[in-house]
Amino acid sequence: MNVVEVEGITKRFGEVVAVEDVSFEVARGRIVSLLGPSGCGKTTTLRLIAGFETLDAGRIRISDEDMHGRRPYERNVGLLFQDYALFPHMTVEQNVGYGLRHRGFPRDETPKRVAEMLELVKLSGLEQRRPAHLSGGQQQRVALARALATQPEVMLLDEPLSALDAKLRQELRVELKEILNAVGSTTIVVTHDQEEAMSLAEEVIVMDHGHIEQRGRPVEIYARPASKFVAEFIGRSNWFEGRLGDGPGSGVCTFQCKEGFELIVPEPARSGSGGYEVCVRPERVALESAPSGNGRDTSGAVNAIPGEVLDVAWLGADVHLFVRIAGGRRIAVVEKNVGQTNRRAGERVHLCFAPADCIVVPTG
Repeated sequence: MNVVEVEGITKRFGEVVAVEDVSFEVARGRIVSLLGPSGCGKTTTLRLIAGFETLDAGRIRISDEDMHGRRPYERNVGLLFQDYALFPHMTVEQNVGYGLRHRGFPRDETPKRVAEMLELVKLSGLEQRRPAHLSGGQQQRVALARALATQPEVMLLDEPLSALDAKLRQELRVELKEILNAVGSTTIVVTHDQEEAMSLAEEVIVMDHGHIEQRGRPVEIYARPASKFVAEFIGRSNWFEGRLGDGPGSGVCTFQCKEGFELIVPEPARSGSGGYEVCVRPERVALESAPSGNGRDTSGAVNAIPGEVLDVAWLGADVHLFVRIAGGRRIAVVEKNVGQTNRRAGERVHLCFAPADCIVVPTG
């Protein structure tokens, strides 16, 4: 059953179209992320669902009820804002219980409900502290407990971890997902952070200029982006310009790169007269002193491009390398740091990757 149904919604601010004809649905218990750069329309979409903005066109339904004309407090949604919006003069206990009091929750049952929420977010024992005496991560947990306390049909999270440092964000992503799954929450997360979207959500909706560019599971979005915008926004990419040619068949064809070499790539569904570019993710490239079978796919085809190592950087679990190829272009390569990497600047290598590792994207 779909808890949230967004049908052809449009929102304008004067001459600016923030969201245009956007449609999607969220099934019960699912976590969906709206991902995109600043100004893409993701936050406006969330505010429309919450009732903070009014629709110019389209319809929003929650649990099969039309939200037209309903104010935010008349929609059974829980909100977790970027700045948490905690009341500084209230204790943790009072902050979590605030929504319960205003939703008519029985007064004698409120302490028990608050205690359950604080135990869920691992803050038991901090009931009498005020927000100023909590860490950023603890404040985020209080805001989450307050939002979940009223048992909302839908949780709406707007950049929930952006105010935290990188290490804490990574830790709390895991906790946040566990908590949302534990309560079976139907959740929409707005973020510009691809790692946050890919790790939290079961489904990602990539937006740009008020439109949906692509929707799918994180692995689908990453491995088979529908456009160059999606490929560049989700992860790092190496791009090859050129033109498609014929090929050996069996689902592959040639790609004549402008630098003069030829690649074997998957045969795309050709349509129209537009061109194509080829994307290869840095972690899919193997460095070899000479071409070998490591880059081969099941048909035995291999792409091997000669180059020279320009730079090597050890970044914890990964080793990042840049290799210069014909025409002076730099290609990024990511290897796992397993104690065996001994590449050095100036070394002559071959960049090897299989046709299956090439993503063919239309340019038009």
